[in-house]
Amino acid sequence: MKKECTLKYKTLFGPVPSRRLGISLGVDLMRHKTCSLDCVYCECGATTRLTLKRSEYVSVDRVKEELADYLSRNKKIDHITFSGSGEPTLNEGIGDVIRFLKSDYPQYKVALLTNSTLFGRLDVRRQVKDADVVMASLDAATEALFKRVNRPHPELDLHGMINGISAFRKMYHGRLLMEIFIVQGSNDSAEELTALKRILGCIRADGVLLNTLDRPGTETWVAPVGANRLKDISDFLEGAEIVRYKAGPTEITARHDDLMARLVSTVRRRPYTARDVSQIIGLDVETVQPVLDQLVASNQLVTRQMDRGCFYTVS
Repeated sequence: MKKECTLKYKTLFGPVPSRRLGISLGVDLMRHKTCSLDCVYCECGATTRLTLKRSEYVSVDRVKEELADYLSRNKKIDHITFSGSGEPTLNEGIGDVIRFLKSDYPQYKVALLTNSTLFGRLDVRRQVKDADVVMASLDAATEALFKRVNRPHPELDLHGMINGISAFRKMYHGRLLMEIFIVQGSNDSAEELTALKRILGCIRADGVLLNTLDRPGTETWVAPVGANRLKDISDFLEGAEIVRYKAGPTEITARHDDLMARLVSTVRRRPYTARDVSQIIGLDVETVQPVLDQLVASNQLVTRQMDRGCFYTVS
């Protein structure tokens, strides 16, 4: 028999069907939206606190308590992933949480999604080096484009960030994947891609992931590149993997009496379609859709139309 939930999770979200990590339990170490970048494409919305200051933005003790409670229920997950509402490495307790997972729950793989901006710091590199998978973003090869697409904190510079990634690669023995978010008309030019390819060759990551706009971004002018162009870029970068949405049931269940709260919590961090939500929650679309409609009618959620369908997010 499964244990009854005694906590209302504030730092965990999902599990969600990740396009890269299978069924992924998210760990959010940040307050919305605290980050070192304000990327034009970010699906979490505009950065409200642009900072490089490391602090315990979310209580590490609370995170460990929630993880212990959740994992005691034997949920079927593939990875425990640090991501969410901001840059995870800004939380100075991230190393403590990784050590906790590695010592108490070694059966689970740990992943980190990072914007790479803090790899210039030795303390950050040391704290995250025990993660099994690190997905590090690099969208620009020139300072001008870095400022246009990623809109960094004023004290950040692209050269220092790239040096930090390279330094991390040298000390990291897990799987390092570089992720490039392609924005139409920005970093999809031959010149920019050639420069990116040269940098990637120096970093020597275990793989390169190509992404483009799938959910509503921060700025309305941001547009995805087409599938054919994305394939051309993949070929140019010699086998970069194109990120695709993971479909299929997740075998994750939710109680109907807290379904509304679960739906709001799910879309608070990033927008999803009704189909996405149904796969995350483990219920069919016919069950989820009326609840989403009710949340829209009560002004708790709003909708945005994209190529892939109608996305729901918090109002």
